[in-house]
This record gives sequence, C-alpha cells and structure tokens, in this order.
Amino acid sequence: MSDRWLGNGAIQSELASIMKTREVIWVQVSKSRDKPFWVRKSRVGDSKGIKYWLDNLQWPYYTVGGFIGTNIINWDAMGELPPPLRSPIKTRRAYSDRWNKVILPKGCKELGLVWEDIWVGKTLLFDYDNPDNPLLAFKRAEDTARYLKNKYNATSYIVFSGSKGFHVHVGQEDTERITGKKPIDFIEHKDPLRQLGKHYAHVVEEIAQKATGVKFPLADRSSNFRQGIVRCPYTIHPKTGQIVWPVAPKGLKKLRSMEEATIMDVAKALHTWDIPCQSHLPDEGALTYLTPESKCIDRGLIAWEE
Repeated sequence: MSDRWLGNGAIQSELASIMKTREVIWVQVSKSRDKPFWVRKSRVGDSKGIKYWLDNLQWPYYTVGGFIGTNIINWDAMGELPPPLRSPIKTRRAYSDRWNKVILPKGCKELGLVWEDIWVGKTLLFDYDNPDNPLLAFKRAEDTARYLKNKYNATSYIVFSGSKGFHVHVGQEDTERITGKKPIDFIEHKDPLRQLGKHYAHVVEEIAQKATGVKFPLADRSSNFRQGIVRCPYTIHPKTGQIVWPVAPKGLKKLRSMEEATIMDVAKALHTWDIPCQSHLPDEGALTYLTPESKCIDRGLIAWEE
C-alpha cells in the first residue's frame, strides 16, 4: 500500500481542521484482518498531530481509519489533555478514568473544572445506509437536506461514507435552533450528555421520517447519542479503501443522473483519479478513487444545494 492521500499535507490539514474540536477515535486494521485496534479519547490540534497518530499507528503498514465524536469540546477547559499513544498503559487508563469523571457535572466539580465550559455543543448527524443500493441512501440524504432547508432554512452537508451510504451533517448553530436544546440546557441532570443525546436522536428520527417517508432505523441514531461517533471526512474507509468524501454540487449532479450504482460506481463518479487501494482489506487489484490532493486545500465540508 502506498502512502498517498493520508500522507499528503493538504489532507492532513483538512483532517486537523475538522478534528480539532472533537474527540478523535482511531482504528488500526492489520493485513491479517485480526481484531482491529481502537483508540478513543484522543485529541488532534494541528496537522502535526495527524502525522503523529499515523506514524504511531504504523500507517501505511497498517490500514488506519478515523472517526470524530458529535460532541464539540473546548479542550482548553479540560484541564488535562489526552496522553500520547505511546504513554504507559497505566497513564492512559488513568486518563480514561478521568474522562469518565469529566463527562459528568459532579466529576468536573471534584476536579475543579466547569462542565459547561468543556461541553460546548453537539451536532446532528443523519446516517443513511444501503449496501445493495447506495443511490437510495443518497436520495434519502438529499431528501433530508432539502427538508432541513425548506423547514428550518438550515445548511447541511452530505458526505459519502466511503462505503454503503451517506451522512448528513448539520452545523452547531443550526442544530441548536432545530432541536431547541444545547448541552447546558440539561445541566441539572446527573448525566447531561446522555439526556442531550436522547433528545437529539429523537429529533433525528422524527425529521428523517418526515423527510423520507420511511421509519429511521433505531441503530442509525447512535451517532447522536451521548458520545456518538461518525467517520471523519477525508479519512479512508478500511473495508473499501474509498475516501469519506464531502460531496460538492458537481458530485451531487453526477449522482442524481445515475439510475443504479455500486459503491465503487459512486466513488468513481465523485473522483477523477485512481491509485492503488489505500487499504489492505479489499481484494488485490482494487483501486482507491480520489480527487487531486491540491484541490482539497481549505475544502472542508461542502454545503448542500439544490
């Protein structure tokens, strides 16, 4: 496997800009397809942080995937930042214990921290999957984006998951306006993030059903729960080797014109180049479809438009 894409400075900068206010979750997958190695409760401050994690997870020898939490975190108020990956296991275990305190107002008080200064927001996430017909997942994502625009005048962002579906992201301000709630509104609860997650998941389920006419699968609400996670845009999906890609208007137009498509058809429609597969898991000879990295500088998420 080559060191294209994730090794490029432009892509590392894009990843850092998206990850910097979120919990970052990494997964390392071996060539032998053994049980993946997961790391939660990590932080990335800049592109050097991306390189640190890729190097320490031994990419590209191993396939590496990345996720972000849907909670927005003010790391400066956290008091203590997550330790490096190569820290002694007792250090990481101690931080995990500390994290479990920090997510609760009572625990923050014990540590001399202010809970509402740390957990400053959360964003809605709609997850649509269909392995047999990814265009159906795309249609439901677009129906949701259209409903959010017409009903709430909200901006949403459609992201190809790199595999069987599409994600619809909603920004923090629009999320709070649509749901009528933000973390501090649940401060009197023992576990505010849990209550906030339940509320957001209910809103997602309700909006999705109105937008698509189909009951939203309960399992797909999980990204909105207490510490829900979603694949980070611009990472590589290990199972397919395809890029988790924010879809721009040109890509939307191409997908709308397609009558049927496989996952690989979707990836080919969104990108103009191909390179050797950037994951060990797909069959030999598979390709990763990509857009030239230089075109991704400051690209970020792309607002959906009709």
